[in-house]
Amino acid sequence: MERLEEGHEGIQCLSVDLLSNILARLPVRLLGQLMSVSKPWLALISDPHFRKLHRYRAIKSPKLLIVKQATPTDRISSDWGPLHRSLHMYTMDVSNKDVCGTYYTKGITGRHYNGFYMFPSTNLVCYRNGVWEYVCNLVTKEVSSLPRSSFRSRRGRVCGYILATNEYKIVSFFDPDMDLYHPKGGGKLGCEILTLRDGGPVPCSWRQVEDLPQLAALMCRSSAQVNGSMYMIFYRGNTILSFELENEKFKNLGYPQDGHTRHRAGNEENVILAELEGFLCLGYYWKQFSVMTISMLADLEREIWVKKYSISLYEIGKEIMILGLSYLPLTNENGEILIKLFGSRAVLYNIKDKSFRRVGDPSFVYDHYNYEKFDLYFERFFILGKQ
Repeated sequence: MERLEEGHEGIQCLSVDLLSNILARLPVRLLGQLMSVSKPWLALISDPHFRKLHRYRAIKSPKLLIVKQATPTDRISSDWGPLHRSLHMYTMDVSNKDVCGTYYTKGITGRHYNGFYMFPSTNLVCYRNGVWEYVCNLVTKEVSSLPRSSFRSRRGRVCGYILATNEYKIVSFFDPDMDLYHPKGGGKLGCEILTLRDGGPVPCSWRQVEDLPQLAALMCRSSAQVNGSMYMIFYRGNTILSFELENEKFKNLGYPQDGHTRHRAGNEENVILAELEGFLCLGYYWKQFSVMTISMLADLEREIWVKKYSISLYEIGKEIMILGLSYLPLTNENGEILIKLFGSRAVLYNIKDKSFRRVGDPSFVYDHYNYEKFDLYFERFFILGKQ
């Protein structure tokens, strides 16, 4: 920078459009430092048009997010388990396998800690401590409490990101019959929504949705966001539920009927939804053959599914449980499918080479109190705020 400032054709002489194009390729944490360079740079980086350009560039270069729940070796245990645990969150550039750094580490004390879960492709991690629930924004390292629901019978939560408005919507399902009349649950789901807007604050209450289709199901099994809509499958459900994030409209979508991924009772744990290459995909894992078939929704309006991939997982292991799939682009003609496994390191499957490589800490010991989860990470300017 000093050498550039000495010349007449330094970086200051670049046009605003060219400078915006250069800065939009940088990570959020570095842009936060560059905002203090000068008032023009502060105005440029703070401009809504620049933030929008940065968001659209970020979706083309995701990183791998690794969240690890660890318990100290000298932990003090109780009847409820360790009294101290911590969450370690990392990002990794899969193109060169480098760990980019720890974005957030949180120590959690207390016997009422109930574990954490990740909202796919959102940069948001949630954890529960007794009756209280907290959401963590990995980019800004903010933590905020979420409002308590009016319903006790949670049937799953999903979260989607709206790129145009830079906001998140958390969709929570519940069973109203279980709360009001039937202790064992009536099976008809209800829904409530929480909208997280850039700059906050976090709303103090959920708002209930009235036009949810009559859906007899037990629990949300898997979800994926594709082109502004969330797609969900449920235990004991017979359709895929679609939710348009902006207009908040629900509709049902049929399963593939190709003989490979046909949905039927007893195989719900083998079915996974995912966004791959910009399309909604459904993966079906055949445990007896150690093979996963992936069908792609080629035509949404006519509900036409086509079989896209057949991946042999024999070398990974036969007794495995697949928790999710994600897609990481490498080149225009190649990419890797992130296969998230239960109780094991995740696997990256190269589409072109048909090869596998594991990711995560090979020395990490998995048990009931120590485990890792994997997802995609996107650089986003988003301030969570407080409740």
